[in-house]
Formats: sequence, C-alpha cells, structure tokens
Amino acid sequence: MRHIYILISASLIGFFLIIQMRSFEDVNDLLLRDQESNIFQEIRILTEKNEDLNAEVISLEDTYAHITDQNDILDSVEDEIEKYQKLNGEKSIFGPGITVKLEGDITTPWITDLINDFFNSGAQAVAINGIRITNRTVGFDTLPQGQILLNGSILSAPYFFDVIGESQVLSDILQLKGGIFDRLQNNFPNLKIEITRKEVIQMT
Repeated sequence: MRHIYILISASLIGFFLIIQMRSFEDVNDLLLRDQESNIFQEIRILTEKNEDLNAEVISLEDTYAHITDQNDILDSVEDEIEKYQKLNGEKSIFGPGITVKLEGDITTPWITDLINDFFNSGAQAVAINGIRITNRTVGFDTLPQGQILLNGSILSAPYFFDVIGESQVLSDILQLKGGIFDRLQNNFPNLKIEITRKEVIQMT
C-alpha cells in the first residue's frame, strides 16, 4: 500500500513538473515574441525616421536650389541696373581702355559712325573731349561754321575719344583692314589717327 502512495505521489509531482515546464516554455515563447515584436517595431520606427530624414534632406536641397536661383536672378537684375546706370551716366565708371586722337577735319556723321563702332566693339563707355556719351545724349549738331555741337558744348579738333573696354580687343577691331580707321583715312586723307592703350580711364 505504501508503494502505491509513493507511486501516486511521484506521478503527481512529475505531472506538476511537466505543467510548470510547459508554462515556462509558454512564457519564454511569449517573451521571444514580444522581443521580436519590439525589434520589428524599432525597425519600423527607424525606417520611418530615415524616410523623414530623406524627405527633409530633399526639402532642404530644394530650398537651397530655390535660394540659389533667386540669388542668381537678383545678381542679374543688379547687373542690369548697374549697366543701365552706367549707360545713363548716373554712375562713375573706370577701367582699362584706349584713347583715340583724331587731328584734322572730320564731319559729324563720321564721328557718329566711329562712336557706334566703339560700342559695337565692346566698349562699356565712351567720352569725346571729356563729354561722356550716354543714352540721354541726343546726338551731334553741326553749326553753320562747321563746328560740332554736343550737349550744348562746341567740340573742336583735336578730338580725343576715351573708350573703356578691353584695350586689345578694341584696338584690334578698330584697326582691321577695311574697318573704321581705314574708311576714315580714305575719306579724310589728311586726318591723323593715334591710338593709345591705357590701364585706367575714369569717367564721371
């Protein structure tokens, strides 16, 4: 009888041990599932954060590009304003260039042609006998005795043309065969033409 009690007790203990072990396994499986769930949750959060960062980087790049474009536009507008002010004579200007001296008789239309050639050759500013040519200059007039009138001032020979621009380019174009200097010499054989390159010419 005693053996039967021992056997039953042992069986019950074994049964409870098995149940307890399975409970531990269930708890362990639950913990593992929670850990896996947490890991996937963290991965998802990291992925979302990474996507947010990428979106922010793209937004910042777009903003930078927009600002750069605006700066380029502003720079372009400022350049145009400065160019207009120079042409209008509102701003002083200085830079390298050439001085052309004409000594002898010359008529108003040829002076106009010469000034147009200066600008067509890349001149930024032109002055004749100290009078700056601007977009407000109405043109030249010829007086009854042949004098040339510009902005209310009478011009007399010799005529000095100050031209701001690339001196090498200007002198090369003006002295081309068949260019303005050749045409002037053909029409006014006694006209003396001198050209001098200068490092700095200033006009007010």
